[in-house]
Amino acid sequence: MTYHEAFDYIEAIGQKGSILGLGPITELLLRLGNPQEQLHIIHVAGTNGKGSICTFLEMLYREEGKKVGRYISPTIHEYLERFQINGELMAEDVFARLITQVDEVIAGMREDGCAIPTAFEIETAVAFLYFAENDVDIVVLEVGMGGREDATNVISHPICTVFANIGMDHMQFLGDTLEKIAYEKAGIIKEGCPAVCYPGDDRTIEVLRKEYEKVNEIANDDCGFTVADTSKLEILSETLDGSTFIYKGEEYSISLAGNYQIYNAITAIETKHRLDGALIREGLSKARWEGRFNKICDKPLFIKDGAHNVQGVMALKESLNIHFTNARFIFIIGVLKDKEYEKMTEILCPMAEACYIIKPQNARGLETDVLSEAVR
Repeated sequence: MTYHEAFDYIEAIGQKGSILGLGPITELLLRLGNPQEQLHIIHVAGTNGKGSICTFLEMLYREEGKKVGRYISPTIHEYLERFQINGELMAEDVFARLITQVDEVIAGMREDGCAIPTAFEIETAVAFLYFAENDVDIVVLEVGMGGREDATNVISHPICTVFANIGMDHMQFLGDTLEKIAYEKAGIIKEGCPAVCYPGDDRTIEVLRKEYEKVNEIANDDCGFTVADTSKLEILSETLDGSTFIYKGEEYSISLAGNYQIYNAITAIETKHRLDGALIREGLSKARWEGRFNKICDKPLFIKDGAHNVQGVMALKESLNIHFTNARFIFIIGVLKDKEYEKMTEILCPMAEACYIIKPQNARGLETDVLSEAVR
């Protein structure tokens, strides 16, 4: 296949939708030689902040000279952002070759009457093949949705599982309470593998801790399960260009704005210390992650934020209140139709001077007249 043929192939399979479960991806990877078993993987789940935590971890390892593979979804600018090594995107010809290889295996699965993998499962297999053939030192692997039944959970022995902040999202798949959602995300916990948790809601942390203890058949083991400790955190400064803080006696600077990015950073710090006890602080300051309270320009002051659920919008509001007391804003808003857009606009609109409504270029994009009515 050419790149465009490979892309169209994935698009066509994506039209068939997705099914939660590990059967097809397990069979596919078995026939591909289980490339994921060759990799050292940090597995990251959560609702908000996965991308930021993954970025911090990637840069901490790259600062040590390591070759770091990164698998993310969805992407911001272009499709091949899904597959990165040290920030470089997979080449189009490589993607075409790997899709061709995977498709040949899927043809055999079809002949044998096996369930056919979804687009995300195929992409996940391609990522594992890519990272294995390039002999990366570390893979930072982001869960697609949930955890327990997510295609990325086919890995059997990650070196660490990390949990970003957990909130209400994808309720039709994961459950209608924080505890149910946390339980699904806790499915990535593996025996003998340490777990590190964002300092979020006590209810979700308790679920994660209990699941960790159940999987490892232990009780109250503080050595394997770590929660980033906000009592050891002192924030020195917060600006639109980043923050400076002290955590457990050490001073750090980050270039990502937003109070919650400090908590994402200390989660990454705890993960690195858990794994090897070493950390080059400059790696944190070099981390960049577009679309998270990201300043585009100063005149006019223009900020973009990918808040895609109620929890994300609340974090956006908190950041706006910190940096712009009692200000009014011009919002440009686009939302997906399966999100809680009425609650999201209820949070943001009291801060608005004006709202410009757009429909995202996505099959799930909410029509402008529906969102406009919610805004009004």
